[in-house]
Amino acid sequence: MKSQTLNLLKKELILGNTIQTIIWMTCCFGMYFIPSYPTYIGPFYITLCIMMTFALNQSSHDILYTVLLPVRKTDTVKARFLYCGLIEILSLVLALIPYFLKKAVAFPENNAGINLTVAYFGLQLVLYGIFNLIFLGNVYKNPLKPGVRYFVGAVFYFVIYALFELPVWMFYGLKKDFTEGKITELSKLAQIGQMLTDTTGAFMKNHCIILLGGILIFAGLWYISYCFAAKQFKKYDM
Repeated sequence: MKSQTLNLLKKELILGNTIQTIIWMTCCFGMYFIPSYPTYIGPFYITLCIMMTFALNQSSHDILYTVLLPVRKTDTVKARFLYCGLIEILSLVLALIPYFLKKAVAFPENNAGINLTVAYFGLQLVLYGIFNLIFLGNVYKNPLKPGVRYFVGAVFYFVIYALFELPVWMFYGLKKDFTEGKITELSKLAQIGQMLTDTTGAFMKNHCIILLGGILIFAGLWYISYCFAAKQFKKYDM
């Protein structure tokens, strides 16, 4: 059964939507180099890539063709989940390039939100995990109509994104008054924002804890989403 899943994953990677995946991945990668641009917006293009995978496969009858093969329905779901998980992780692996480049050349601070920090990687993994739970965890109720469920997933993405950025925005809002001595202490929320977006390494221990938590949450939500999707697809009548 493992070989079936791997063969189906190979199909996703080679015969799937390789060109559109490269395009969305390039867009995501390029966003990291835009000065003062929300860091969480680039990976949103990866969620679009995932949705387009379902939409384009619908036009090519990929799901119908796949279930006609001598494979289990759950194997087709597992292969698609592995594909989606791989491109999400790859987008963050590629983000290590701008992360180290920005540290090397003292790139300007991102005034639109969190800087590209270790904590950001952990929080982005949480964002991906929540998106997977909302979209991938429900799309197999009817995989031929992914649009509505993607819309719900996108709304959740931006709501959580705003919650993650709120402490950082609060910090930037009070930063000038704090440096000029108009206020003697930052609020607790602003202190969290300062910690999240710090690039000096002063909060590296906190950042590593957030990254570890993000990895665990992403993995857990990925598995839960897969279990939901596999049960739904078993009941789905082609």
